[in-house]
Amino acid sequence: MGATTLREANHTDANALGALHVASWHETYTGIIPAEMLAGLSADARAAMWGKILGSPEEYGCVAVFVVEDVGRIVGFGCCGKQRDEMLADAGFSGEISAIYVLRPYQGRGAGRSIMAAMARALTAAGHAAACLWVLRENSSARAFYEMLGGVIVGEKADEQPGATLIEVAYGWRDLSGLVSQR
Repeated sequence: MGATTLREANHTDANALGALHVASWHETYTGIIPAEMLAGLSADARAAMWGKILGSPEEYGCVAVFVVEDVGRIVGFGCCGKQRDEMLADAGFSGEISAIYVLRPYQGRGAGRSIMAAMARALTAAGHAAACLWVLRENSSARAFYEMLGGVIVGEKADEQPGATLIEVAYGWRDLSGLVSQR
């Protein structure tokens, strides 16, 4: 593995983002969510979703999408924007980190920290001083990562899915300046 680089995503990244999104869900959520949910994922459907978001970010409340590449291959990404959860917005978290995924071989090597820092900078530039994200309660490695970055639990909810109730916890940062300096 070579040195990774961080950049803002563009519309030509939609297919790679779709494939990475599905691959990272399989890596992350096997054993946490029902196998039927994972089997139903489609890289093509995710690519179409990312194509729409990257083509009209404002329409989807997206401030920015960042990717980390290793020798031209996308190995991680993050998306941030306006808070979509009314309860969290009312609690003062106007920004949201809606997705962050890094392939397992690149975890613990700075890719996630650089994505979080880039999203914090983008959210701050867009006028958001505080932000949150949702994570499955059973995703202990992601939770440890967010806690290492100073995130604190600020909410919990049940997400009813066919065949499963998934419990999510919200991690929040009231001051994004601490995330901006992550490397």
